[in-house]
Amino acid sequence: MPYYELWTILGSWKSEFSSEDFASVFPSPDPRKVLSDMSIMGFLKREGRGRYKVVEATNFAKSKTNVDEAYNLLKRSRLPYALTDVDSVFVWTNGGYNANRFFGSYPIYLRVPRSNLDDWRNYLESNGKECTLRGERPKKTLYGTYYVLSPEEKIESTSINSLNVDSLEKTVDFCLAEPYTYEPALEMLDKAYNLGLGTRYADAEIIV
Repeated sequence: MPYYELWTILGSWKSEFSSEDFASVFPSPDPRKVLSDMSIMGFLKREGRGRYKVVEATNFAKSKTNVDEAYNLLKRSRLPYALTDVDSVFVWTNGGYNANRFFGSYPIYLRVPRSNLDDWRNYLESNGKECTLRGERPKKTLYGTYYVLSPEEKIESTSINSLNVDSLEKTVDFCLAEPYTYEPALEMLDKAYNLGLGTRYADAEIIV
């Protein structure tokens, strides 16, 4: 039984229980490991020796979708990267525009040097974060905050508020390529940085 399904069952059974309670009701080859795994994954909270509390769905979602912490993890890293696509838009608009993300699924898009790909995987894994390669089918269902890595031979970035991000020009080009989604972002960027995008944006609409 997947832990997610077991979590929903436990929530309907008891909000708090002991490992002995669990073992007496749910047959398992290793009940202590199951409870330990579920605690690590955030489904349960250890209340004391051999005692557990079921984490409510709302609190679980919040714990898995701490967006600020996900970006702070990047700030703490010494590995090279550049936030790209919707994330570069998010940073350049000072958090004013976000698209196609919500609390249940919040991918963070990074360009990373190919030579540092394993370093990034290890860094994220050691901090309890999931990641996948862009264009690859993930090996398991991803939810909450996770990272989408685009390995490249060489990357360039600009620092904004201690985050490394694509250049403003690259960010604008990304928005222009998808004007129906990023029209509000283009307007914000145009106003904030006096880019004179009026003509370029009109042309982009006609082409698309």
